Amino acid sequence: MGAQKLPAAPVADLCDANASLILTGELRILEPVFQAHGQCISFSGRVVTMRVLEHNVGESELLETPGERRVLVLDGRGSKRCAIMGGNLAEQACRNGWAGAVVNGCVRDVDDINTFAMGVRALASHPRHPGIDGVPEMHVDVEFAGAVIRDGEWLYADTDGIIVCSKEIYGRLLHGETSRSFFLRDCQRVLVFIFFLLPWLGFPEGARPKTRTHARGIVLSGDAHRRLEAWKVIHRRTELTSTLMFVMTGIMIVSLWIAVFIFRPEWLDLGIIAVCMLASVVGIFLLLKTEQVEQKRKRLGAKCQVVSDEV
Repeated sequence: MGAQKLPAAPVADLCDANASLILTGELRILEPVFQAHGQCISFSGRVVTMRVLEHNVGESELLETPGERRVLVLDGRGSKRCAIMGGNLAEQACRNGWAGAVVNGCVRDVDDINTFAMGVRALASHPRHPGIDGVPEMHVDVEFAGAVIRDGEWLYADTDGIIVCSKEIYGRLLHGETSRSFFLRDCQRVLVFIFFLLPWLGFPEGARPKTRTHARGIVLSGDAHRRLEAWKVIHRRTELTSTLMFVMTGIMIVSLWIAVFIFRPEWLDLGIIAVCMLASVVGIFLLLKTEQVEQKRKRLGAKCQVVSDEV
């Protein structure tokens, strides 16, 4: 959802729906030390981190890139001796599609910032211009306001506060998923993978040795009637194996549909599911081919035995 613009993020609802993530530290709440600026009182997006100290070197170059509704987390190390973002940078960010900025420091040109369609959170305002010398640190973990913020995480801000989460949780809230839903989705993911791996659990492998031993003992007896009955058993077991394989294929297709359209997995999960399904289909094909080869070999052996008996 990097480039998708979502409606206003209800931070309080997100906290209520993901209480377990707060306990595990995946969802972190920033201390209420920020002032709100900009026309958007609520914003959210993927985090891009940057650390500076009383200068704004590198900010313009970063904000000139396509924002894709991301959020700049600018760590000024809490300095209140100058501003590290002003109206020009805010206008640049708004023009290029950034959703907002969270500044661990001061901003200036507040009246200008308040005219832009973006959200800005800062510790305070300061009239002094930042320095022009310094080395910025890009895409690093930052820590302020009682929380660690990592590049690539998701940030949600509104009038209730600011939260950061290691995963995107707002889209799941829109689809009605809560912490319990996450647990159910994980259980369903395990079941899906089990269904995909069922063809490898050895249904035919367990049936083939019994069939082969049973058939060999009867075919070599020279009794045509019993030999015919043995091949009927082989045929029935082969049909059972084929039926089981087709049932497993149907289960995999249904599981894939459930995984994609109901539980809405991440791209990584979809990739793993696709690989498991491909491996299972290949396994089914190989097992069916093996059954066919075994059946042909037994038929050929039976014909040879018949000829031998006649001779």
